[in-house]
Amino acid sequence: METRGPETDDLAEAPPGWVLRTPTRWREIWPVPVLSVLLAAVEVLGGIGFGGVFALVVGLTAAALTTAGAVALFVASWRAYDEQTLEASWRGHVTSVLVAVTIGGVVAIATLLVGLPFGVLFGIVGLPLTLSSARAVPRFDHLAVMWAFGVVGAMCATLAVIGLTVDDVSSVQRASWVAGGVFALFSVVVVVHQSRAAARAPRR
Repeated sequence: METRGPETDDLAEAPPGWVLRTPTRWREIWPVPVLSVLLAAVEVLGGIGFGGVFALVVGLTAAALTTAGAVALFVASWRAYDEQTLEASWRGHVTSVLVAVTIGGVVAIATLLVGLPFGVLFGIVGLPLTLSSARAVPRFDHLAVMWAFGVVGAMCATLAVIGLTVDDVSSVQRASWVAGGVFALFSVVVVVHQSRAAARAPRR
């Protein structure tokens, strides 16, 4: 007969990370949505600061998407806090992941469009590091990151081609867009890796 010690039992029965991240107090609901709204304000100010109609449109569009993500995140977190069920926790986790990769992609593309690709550089380091440091990553998380890198990589490749072939582009934007082509190549590696990781990952 197999016996297990208390430490082994705890490890075997430990809930997944997305369950442990379920809000259990009111103060755990609002910080991330509020930070997202502040990011949206920074995006608007950035669009104004860069000057020109193009930068303003990019900033306003990014801010609108970020604000929508903040609202969705707040609603999902509130429901998870209110219901305290596994299904509500999972829905909250899915929403958090979708909002995170969407805002990350929006920031990456927006900063690249105006000629300041720090958002792309953050994505190269940040997203893979987040997944590699997690104890157990559900399949959905890998698929979300895979699609995010695929979309941003395709956008980077398109802008790189435009930067190399179109004359009516500022020198700052041209340099940024062409440099973004490096991320397009890197994104291919991430997409393949995340696809394989998703095939091995637990469903939840």
